[in-house]
Amino acid sequence: MATEHDEYMGSLKAQLAKLFEVSLKVTVPNELDVEPLVAACNGKFGDYQCNNAMGLWSKIKGKGAPFRGPPAVGEAIKNNLPSSEMIESCSVAGPGFVNVVLSKNWMAKSIQKMLIEGIDTWAPLPPVKTAVVDFSSPNIAKEMHVGHLRSTIIGDTLARMLEFSKVKVLRRNHVGDWGTQFGMLIEFLFEKFPNFEDATETAIGDLQAHLPGPKKETKEPIPADPPTPPFTCSATCAAHVPSSSISPAK
Repeated sequence: MATEHDEYMGSLKAQLAKLFEVSLKVTVPNELDVEPLVAACNGKFGDYQCNNAMGLWSKIKGKGAPFRGPPAVGEAIKNNLPSSEMIESCSVAGPGFVNVVLSKNWMAKSIQKMLIEGIDTWAPLPPVKTAVVDFSSPNIAKEMHVGHLRSTIIGDTLARMLEFSKVKVLRRNHVGDWGTQFGMLIEFLFEKFPNFEDATETAIGDLQAHLPGPKKETKEPIPADPPTPPFTCSATCAAHVPSSSISPAK
């Protein structure tokens, strides 16, 4: 038996779908696994609409069903709909579309409950327990710009919405396979600017301009699966980097 708390859990669409699921089982008991097709509709006809009638008619016509077309199926779905304080009125339009008008008293009661007990009482319950949100993921070898904010903001918003609905969210920020690119860039800069301490400050944009350099000057192609030993660089590079982190080239 549903509790008062369960009555206010989930989205409006999900709650209406449960009611129509009961109606469909009564209307066409011989048709198994019929999913309710509930969607928001034009305010002129109602708030939500069940669109199962036409699809059901194509399945049951010629099987001795007691209906004469989609409108009759829609009427049966409407008549078999369980009573609920959510629904103020129902009507059938066109080829069996069941239009639903939500109860204003029920909406006022729901809003009052949220104000008293907190907005989280209305949070929908997704069927997942854990979700991975991969967002932002800028290329750290290039300059960032305002466009990078789009993925970051959208991803963070989705993560917060899922967390609000009691879903465990794993935020992931994939920065790419940057190790090889930076290794090539460092080697190139040490060879091009041996007295780097005397060089002027270099911005990321300037470094980005040098990226084609190491690619063009690298004679040997980089293997698809790099070897596991430490990164190897030239003697010039080794002179400026702690020996514990690299092994000089031979």
